[in-house]
Amino acid sequence: GDMDGFMALLALLFTVGADFFLVALKEEQWLPGMALFCCAQLCWALRLWGMEDGRRRLSHALTWACVCGTLLVVAVILARGADPVLLMGAVYASFLVTTVFFSYLTPRNLLFTLGMTLFLGCDLFVAVNNAALYLDLSAYPLLKTLHDIPFNMMWAFYGPSQMLLSLSSAGGKR
Repeated sequence: GDMDGFMALLALLFTVGADFFLVALKEEQWLPGMALFCCAQLCWALRLWGMEDGRRRLSHALTWACVCGTLLVVAVILARGADPVLLMGAVYASFLVTTVFFSYLTPRNLLFTLGMTLFLGCDLFVAVNNAALYLDLSAYPLLKTLHDIPFNMMWAFYGPSQMLLSLSSAGGKR
């Protein structure tokens, strides 16, 4: 319906805004970029919630309430001295994983589920590439192997994910 299309459009606009801060600017602005990606994930989650009905809708809402509540507690505990970008990354990751999880439980829109799954694949490579800033990757052979792939795997997942998510609001409810 109209709300479905509006939430998809809003999520895509937040994504474009996040990309502006993370890709288009000469110097990456991680905090506003991650905050906008969190807003995009909330829009995708609300869109998915609108696709559900009955008990599943209630369980989805309760799960999101628990995720947000847990993150709020973690934020309060870690606020003193915590890296705000890491904290925002953790919030974003929990939103993304929750949305992907529920997209599989709500199989009404295959394009949406595939798009969110590819989005997760993209962001796994973003995480691996940024892990090098915080970890000695030689101690983690799998992370080092993924980090050293001579192709930017993020973009291999990102473009198709955005295309599928866009198409998912154009009648992909089968």
